[in-house]
Amino acid sequence: MSETRFEHLFPSRRSVITASVAGGAMFAVGGARAAQVKLAQTEIGYQTAPRGGQRCDLCVNWRAPGACAVVAGAISPAGWCGLFARRL
Repeated sequence: MSETRFEHLFPSRRSVITASVAGGAMFAVGGARAAQVKLAQTEIGYQTAPRGGQRCDLCVNWRAPGACAVVAGAISPAGWCGLFARRL
C-alpha cells in the first residue's frame, strides 16, 4: 500500500499558509488593523513578471505605489505571487 494514499484528506502546506495569511490580513480590532508579519518574497514564489492576467496591481493585497499587505519588500505592479487574489 502506498503511504501517500490519504494525502488528499489533508490540506497542503501552501493552502494552510494562504488561509493563515488571508485570515490575518482581514483581522481587525476596533477598526484598527492588527500587527502583521509579512512573508518573504521567496516564501510565496514572488516574481516581477505577471502570470497570465494575474498581476500585483489587480490583487486585493496591492498597496500603491509599490507594496503589498502580506509580502515584504518592494513589489512591482506587474509582478505576481502565489497569494494572488483578484480585486472585485
